[in-house]
Amino acid sequence: MASDTVFQPSFGNKPDKIVGREAVTEGILSGLGMRPGHRDRATLVIGQRGMGKTALLLEIADQALDRGFIAARVAASANMLDEIVETVQIKGSPFVKERKSKIKGFNAGALGFSFGLTFSDEVASNYGFRTKLSLLCDKLAENDKGILLLIDEVQANTDDMRTLATTYQHLVGEGKNIAIVMAGLPTAVSSVLNDNILTFLNRARKVRLEPLSLEPIRVYYRLTFNALRKEFPSELLDEAVSATRGFPYLLQLVGYYLEEYSAGSASIDDGMVSDAIASAKRDLEADVFATTLKPLSDTDVKFLEAMAVDEGPSKVSDIQARLGVSAGYVQSYRARLIEAGVVASERRGELELVVPYLGEYLRNRE
Repeated sequence: MASDTVFQPSFGNKPDKIVGREAVTEGILSGLGMRPGHRDRATLVIGQRGMGKTALLLEIADQALDRGFIAARVAASANMLDEIVETVQIKGSPFVKERKSKIKGFNAGALGFSFGLTFSDEVASNYGFRTKLSLLCDKLAENDKGILLLIDEVQANTDDMRTLATTYQHLVGEGKNIAIVMAGLPTAVSSVLNDNILTFLNRARKVRLEPLSLEPIRVYYRLTFNALRKEFPSELLDEAVSATRGFPYLLQLVGYYLEEYSAGSASIDDGMVSDAIASAKRDLEADVFATTLKPLSDTDVKFLEAMAVDEGPSKVSDIQARLGVSAGYVQSYRARLIEAGVVASERRGELELVVPYLGEYLRNRE
């Protein structure tokens, strides 16, 4: 996809503007103003694929420095602890003022650092993640800076996640100026919360990313295409906005294809809108539907197919009749799929697919 477009629908990219998440962003950032160890300094962001978790972390990372925090954003992986330390060192070094010792021959390495945020050979070789992060907290605190850990694609039951969690707890207990935000899929976050070592996160602030309301999307599209000097008739604008169904990834996809298909034109017509929506849906199938369905069992998918018969919410009794199973069976899979973040229950006795166009995809695939 073109890099010079206003829209950034590729996963892992930060869009030109984060639409409709201002309250969420400010809520997380305001927690940085609380005392170390405050509940609002530990946040879990929960959302399905395409709900804008990574984009939100990127936005928070950009704004954290204004709140006095060095942000280390990493994806949960086998080497994330080293990445956290290295990121803090690189991003924090410009803010560290060296203090000259009055003692002749004094070696700054005795305090754990040889210069800036570079560890002495002794610390680098002999000490682990907890000690290094503690030293970084202390050094940055001397320069009025804290550390914000941003962990994307959270996974449970890994040694690094447990080390990170126990380290964070210890540093908070010591009054270090540190905060953490973790983001992940509903199933991953649920597993994290059920891990015996990670249970402290049950006390963390939880933010569930829901679909956006359509009005902020309408305003964003109108302003963006006005800036691109393209006329966008109101009825076609409404059609494009409605097609996103409040899904941040679709917002970017539809906008991207509208910009591409209207290149060289001073106005957007109905053909461009139709083509943009169709292309966005194809990308959605490849990028979101396949990865959403992959970890589900065959029985899970059959349950979703029974729901997809309905274009709107499904009655639990109808799902039970279509599958020819007991009420207990339906309740079991209902709970599994709600925990996975694929379905939701807004009204008693009803279930609804959360991922936009998934029902249409399930109905039409062979």
